[in-house]
Amino acid sequence: MPLTDHYPRMPRRTSRARRTAAAVAGSLLLTLVTACDRDEPAPTTSASVAQSPTAPEIPQPAPNASPTIAASPPAGEQTPTPMAGATTVTGRFSSVTGTVDRATLTAYAKMADTAVAEVNKRWKRTWPRRVTIIAPRDATAFRDQVGRADDLSQVAAITDGPIGASGLARRDRVVLNPDAFAKLTPAGRQFVITHESTHVAVRSSLAGAAPLWLVEGFADHVGYSGSGRRRAELAAPLLAKVVEGKGPTRLPTQGDFDPSQGEIGPTYLAAWLAVDLIARRHGEDALQRFYAASRDPNSTALADAAMDKAFVDVLGTTRAAFTKQWLAELNQLAAPK
Repeated sequence: MPLTDHYPRMPRRTSRARRTAAAVAGSLLLTLVTACDRDEPAPTTSASVAQSPTAPEIPQPAPNASPTIAASPPAGEQTPTPMAGATTVTGRFSSVTGTVDRATLTAYAKMADTAVAEVNKRWKRTWPRRVTIIAPRDATAFRDQVGRADDLSQVAAITDGPIGASGLARRDRVVLNPDAFAKLTPAGRQFVITHESTHVAVRSSLAGAAPLWLVEGFADHVGYSGSGRRRAELAAPLLAKVVEGKGPTRLPTQGDFDPSQGEIGPTYLAAWLAVDLIARRHGEDALQRFYAASRDPNSTALADAAMDKAFVDVLGTTRAAFTKQWLAELNQLAAPK
């Protein structure tokens, strides 16, 4: 999750483990950035990575909570490095292993338990309903866990695990970036863990690749569900761009989530509001069916065709008609009150 929302580059194909990285934006609420390597089957070994998280910008202390965004960093080493002197705390639905103090591990376990309960309200498919969190004490240990040498200063968390022959993830872990995570508000940390737990649930129960806007938008949909904040407040960075005439003109594509192409925080918010619109107009059950129908067993490129069909078969509309409704709602939310 970002402090200043960060969005890493999209994953390289050097790793076959699916990943999700979370980053946090350092503005008003808690913008989470989560990225997922989701196009390829994975090996039997486990590795570490949605924001997310996930690295769009530079983490900054957030007085309240910042919006949360998800992004996709490049894949790293597949085999996790054991942490010397690590302690494990077990929650009701979680296991947290790390080299930080026990009180912090216990707090993370409580957040993970809350996250699992929230995900269970929204995701109806069968999944293990447990989350494994790795909490290194410092940046060096974090890098050892995720097998990465690039700039991860904006990445709050990375989730990954091997993908089995069935196409489902197994033994996913959410690895927290201690430097970035420490700069989040409590609400921001909860958002990040809930966002990442959503990826764990989906990846372990639904095979195939879906359009990135739907993957990240759904994780944010679950993450924001318990925030109690108004949509206009959460989406303020995006709505500011709409007011300036720089808002989206179409649903986000994979390239829009690439931090090297510019600011990606608003892209995550745009994806979230699109998913939120589906949930409000058609209901949570229809959203789940749409998600499942918008996937391709092999790649996100082919998933676009599946999504177009799902718009018609599941939602009784078309991508063009839905996009028009979504853009109209963005303009309405951005209009002066």
